[in-house]
Amino acid sequence: MANKKALVMIVGICAAALFLLAGCNSTSPKTSSAENIQPDFQQADLQRATEMQLVEQMARYRNSYQVQLGKLIAFYDRQGNNLKSLWARQELDHLRFGPKRSYLVVAEVAGPDLRAGKTIELADQLYQEGLILHQQGRGKLGGVFQDRKKLYLALDKFNDLISKYSASDKIDDAAFQIAEIYNHCLKDYRTAMLYYQRVWQWDTQTVLPAKFAVAKMYDEKLRDHVKAVDYYQQVINSDTSRTEHVTYAQNRIKAIRKKTSR
Repeated sequence: MANKKALVMIVGICAAALFLLAGCNSTSPKTSSAENIQPDFQQADLQRATEMQLVEQMARYRNSYQVQLGKLIAFYDRQGNNLKSLWARQELDHLRFGPKRSYLVVAEVAGPDLRAGKTIELADQLYQEGLILHQQGRGKLGGVFQDRKKLYLALDKFNDLISKYSASDKIDDAAFQIAEIYNHCLKDYRTAMLYYQRVWQWDTQTVLPAKFAVAKMYDEKLRDHVKAVDYYQQVINSDTSRTEHVTYAQNRIKAIRKKTSR
C-alpha cells in the first residue's frame, strides 16, 4: 500500500510538472505570429532560464517515476504476482521507449556567456563536416531539392561542436550555420533568431552578418518594421566591412520610414 501511494504521488507530481510546462509554452490564439516568433532578446533569455528550470525539474520527476516503477516491479516479482508485474513492466517500457521531447535546443542550454576562443582541431573538423552536409542538404533552385536528412545531420555536427568544444573559436560560426539552416531551409524563425543572437553574444567582434540576417527577418518575414529599422541601423553602425549590406540597410530604412510616414 505504501508503494502504491508513493507511485500515485509521483504520477501526480509528473502530471503537475507537465501541466506547468505546457502552460508556459502555450500561446493565446489571438497572439500574432510575429509576437510569437521573437520577443525582446533580454526578456527571451529570462524566459529561457525559467523554461530550463522547469524542464530540468520535469526530467528529475521522470527519472524518479522510473525508479519507483522498478521498485514496484521488484515487489510484485517477490510476491509472484505476474499480472501486476507485467502491467508495471509495460508502463516502464512506455516510459523508457515512448516519445520524449527535449524541449530545449543547445543554444538555450549553452546560454549567452560562452566566448569564442582558441583553435581546437576536433572542433574545426566537426565544423567542416557540418559545412559539407549543409551544402549537400540545402538543395538548389530555392531549396526545391533539399535533403532534410543531411540538414539535420549538419545541425548535429554544429551542435556537437558547441556542446563539446565550447571554448573553440568556431562556436559563433557554428551558431551562424545553424541559424541559416533554421531560417532558410527549415523555416523555424524562433530558433533561427536564437542562434543568430548567440553569434554576436559569443563573439562580440564577429564579422558574420548575423544582425543583417535578423534585420531582414524582422523586415521581410515578421513585418516588424520598428525592430527591422533598429537592426538595420546596427548593421550601418557595425558592419562597415560589407558595403552591400550597409547600402541595403540604408535603402530599407528610407523605404520603411517613407511608407510609415504616410
